[in-house]
Amino acid sequence: MIIATAMKKLLFVFWISLLGLAACSSLRTRLPMIETPPPPALSSSIFVGYAQAFHFAGDKWNRVPQYDYEFVVWERRYADHWEVIKEIHYRHPRYDGRPGPRDQTHYFFVRTSRAAAGGLDLQVEGSLGVGTGHERADGGLVIELASAARGWFIPFDAIRIRQTPRTTNGKVEEVVELFSKRDGLEIPFMKMQEEGRIYGAQRH
Repeated sequence: MIIATAMKKLLFVFWISLLGLAACSSLRTRLPMIETPPPPALSSSIFVGYAQAFHFAGDKWNRVPQYDYEFVVWERRYADHWEVIKEIHYRHPRYDGRPGPRDQTHYFFVRTSRAAAGGLDLQVEGSLGVGTGHERADGGLVIELASAARGWFIPFDAIRIRQTPRTTNGKVEEVVELFSKRDGLEIPFMKMQEEGRIYGAQRH
């Protein structure tokens, strides 16, 4: 009887611990904490689309549709910085989880400054890494990040994002490249070709 009672107490403590871990996990976020609503932005927009994934092997790019994803990007622009939140959803039935959970949230904080030759110079930090970039006057941009996911078993250490200027109907194309840098050379690993449209772009 005493042993049974002790076992019940141990099971109770065990389940309470599991519930506590689940609660802590559900409270985690990649987004910075705020206690009040964010200030009004100069402009905001939503970019919605689909990405096709490619893996570099045998000196060529090969399609790997199990790593395709849908995405939604919410961007707010202020006088001296941007805030960008990107939601990614891997919905292919053969997705194996190597890039992470099926549903992901990423955050970017981008400091902006006027470039002498026109456009904006960019200082970027966020969940994917830190780096620099440039946005041209026509809206096309290039950003290069030192990957936050560096490690012995991770086959890339840098990320490059290239975005074309949006068309008159809001269509935008973006390429996300994952690669390594060795002895002055770039060794490609994967790339994602994103295509989508800008919705709700407006100035406040």
